[in-house]
Parts: sequence; structure tokens; C-alpha cells
Amino acid sequence: MDSITQIVDIFSDALEKSKLNRSKVSVVSDVLFSPEVIEKLGVDFFHTTRGSAIPFAVGLKLGNLGLKVVAFVGDLLTIGGNHFLHSARGNMDFLVICLNHFIYKKVGGEKPPAFSSHFSPYPNYEEPFNIPHIAKSFGAVYVARWTMLHTQELVNSISEAMQKKGFSVIEVISPGVNYFLENRDIDDQSGLGEYYYKNSELKNGCDTREVAIEPDRKIIVGKFIDREKETFIDSYNRQLAHVMGEKFREYK
Repeated sequence: MDSITQIVDIFSDALEKSKLNRSKVSVVSDVLFSPEVIEKLGVDFFHTTRGSAIPFAVGLKLGNLGLKVVAFVGDLLTIGGNHFLHSARGNMDFLVICLNHFIYKKVGGEKPPAFSSHFSPYPNYEEPFNIPHIAKSFGAVYVARWTMLHTQELVNSISEAMQKKGFSVIEVISPGVNYFLENRDIDDQSGLGEYYYKNSELKNGCDTREVAIEPDRKIIVGKFIDREKETFIDSYNRQLAHVMGEKFREYK
């Protein structure tokens, strides 16, 4: 099973666990899912251009406050990252699932099996974003990170996050679908997925400053942040009611 199909199955299980009415759930993604894979979810599903999933999600939420909105994003926030920051800062009420397809040459001091010849000889000299720390620093109310093989943990986290009011973020470490398409040594990216899982370490509640992914130590996974804050709409209604008095009409 490839990672895209697996995340859809996990998300479907999380919806079932959350007991949410699927007619009230809307999903927007800048990562491509095939219609056959997403049809079984039974929710409204929108594909956008890369980097546009979060502003699209903001529009969905502002257009209908009764929706539970989920945005799937990729590219490690390098495209559309500013939307992520401002949505977190304003505490917009929806869930972001960041599919981290970044290919690590080494994790926990170990190299992934059988993949060394397929890496570029010119490694990226830039450090990847510490996504959980960015999310926490800008105000997210729920922050977690798991690998694709932390199946039950992902189901539980997604279900929990969808019950929260405010901006929630779950980072999912998963192999890219197309990166190893021509590599016959890999069966559905399972080898690389197992490599990430093996080289992860559970630390619930860990300070997000300490969870950056670095070559010489294991990937820190777990639930890092779970708190309550006033949402964007609640803040908007409170402030304008204070300023405008009886003239104000609540945003619904």
C-alpha cells in the first residue's frame, strides 16, 4: 500500500472514531489524491494548486462556521508557508495535516537501506523546518508528529484534533509516492516507512524546540501541544461587540 492510500485509510478511521457527521466535513488538499482513493471518505474534497490549501480552507471555514475543515499540505511548508503562519497566529478553526515527504539521508545515525545510490550527490545545505515548533510558536492549540506506521496513534491524534476549537497541526513523516517510482528495490515504499518508524522515539509533551529532525538522532514523535485558546471568530465577535455595542451583529 502506498503512503497516500494509507493516509486516506487512517483519516477515514479517525473520522469514524470522532463520530463526526461526514456531511459536515470538508477536506482541501494541495497533495494529489486519486478520485478512487478519496471517494470512500464520503466527504466534500477539494484539490488546489500547491501552497493554496490553507487559504482555501480559511475560505471554507469563514463561509460556513458549521463545517469541520481539514487541509492536507505538502512540500514542508516551503510553498504557501506564510498562509500557515497567519492561520496559526489568528487561531483559525481547522486542522492541518502536513505530509512530510522529505527524504532524509540519515536519521539516528543510520542510513536508509538500499537507497544511497538514489540520493542527489548535491545535498541540500538548508535545514528543514521544525514544523511542530513553528506551529506551537505561532499559536496552534494542538500539535503532534507521527510516522505513517504509527497507525493507531495517527487515528487517535486526528480524531482528537478534529474535536478541538482552533488551529491544529499534525505532521506525518511518510515516503513520497513518486520519488522512488523507478526503484525496484522498494515495495510500496514500505522499506523507507519502516526505516522512519524504526528510527523514531516517542516523547509526548516534549518541548518543540527539541524536536527538529537532525541526522544524528532519532525522529521525535508524539503529541506535543494540547491547549485551549480563543478562536479567530470568537476574538472577532468579542472585539467588535465591545467597539460597536448594540450596532454589532455577531458573525455566524
